[in-house]
Amino acid sequence: MKARQLMVRAHGLIGILMGLFIIVVSLTGSAIVFQAELDTFLNRSLFQVTPQNQVVSVDTVLDSARSAHSELPLSFIQVPKTSDASYIINQQLPHEQRLQTFVDPYTGNVLGSRVWERSLIGFIYAVHHNLLAGLTGQIVVGVVGLGLLFIAISGTMLWTGWRKLAIGFKIRWNAPSALLNYDLHNVGGLLSTVFLVTVAATGVAIVALHLLPMLAPSVATKTAPNQPTLALSYLIEKANAAMPEGKITTIEFSAQDPELLTIRKKLPTQDTGRFDFSTVELNQYSGAVIASTKVAKAEGLHKLMTTIATLHFGTFGHLPTRFLYLFLGLMPTILFITGLANLQHHRLIENRREVALNLAQSVESSVNSHSD
Repeated sequence: MKARQLMVRAHGLIGILMGLFIIVVSLTGSAIVFQAELDTFLNRSLFQVTPQNQVVSVDTVLDSARSAHSELPLSFIQVPKTSDASYIINQQLPHEQRLQTFVDPYTGNVLGSRVWERSLIGFIYAVHHNLLAGLTGQIVVGVVGLGLLFIAISGTMLWTGWRKLAIGFKIRWNAPSALLNYDLHNVGGLLSTVFLVTVAATGVAIVALHLLPMLAPSVATKTAPNQPTLALSYLIEKANAAMPEGKITTIEFSAQDPELLTIRKKLPTQDTGRFDFSTVELNQYSGAVIASTKVAKAEGLHKLMTTIATLHFGTFGHLPTRFLYLFLGLMPTILFITGLANLQHHRLIENRREVALNLAQSVESSVNSHSD
């Protein structure tokens, strides 16, 4: 079998076997491009508040959020980024789920709560991230990404337009459906190759980065001291004194070390994409500053993480690029449908050819028998 024929079969086989998985991952990925905007639009009463002249202390916010579920451990707090946004207090639930409680920063009133994984956006994200199958699903998503990478590269190599570009980019809109499907598959696949290779490769890298911590030695969970933690407002003051620049975006609580509190900051001149790498680590029982790390420019591993995330989510070109990613996320579905149609047409031709060959052989055999 020739190399091209082998590649054609591999291209088609992987497309069929992984097609539905690729469609699910790509369509949910398109929705995730605008996850923040979509989530806010669907849940304005949770995310948006009316700005007032004075805010309540973060301690009041935290007490309000924990009043109904004080037994649940804190995971992290999302600090409002704008004057009309709410606090989001995240608490850990069993089975790797989390409870989100939304609090008005001006009144301290609880606006509502939800289990993140049961929200529409949380569900879409979980499907995209691990197909609702935990670690196993995450590994499957990584394998699907490798399959999409092969399909995109092999499809580009098999593109017939390399011989004559004018014909290769031509779509015969008025041709029979079989030819139209063939043209749409070829041209659509080639035009979306860069996008498909980019999201597939970065998606595999993201899965690998998520799985890397599993290879690290397990760290024993420390026992919390038998005393109350210091007020969160006081710890924030300590963090701001250690790093005056920037605005606090997230306050994180460690599941392994109950004493550790990590406060993330967004610096005014930082160049780290969607990540806030600048942190102040404190002991929330003694108030001691453990470490203060300022990252204004991503370098090394931080640069790699920023680049991968920027390319995967299409945030490098702001709104136009995100709309482009939203549209191109539909391409795997189109390519799967047209690919199946092409395969069906090819099998139909092969069957007709086989029937004609068998008929010809039958006639020839009959003629030979009569001549004898």
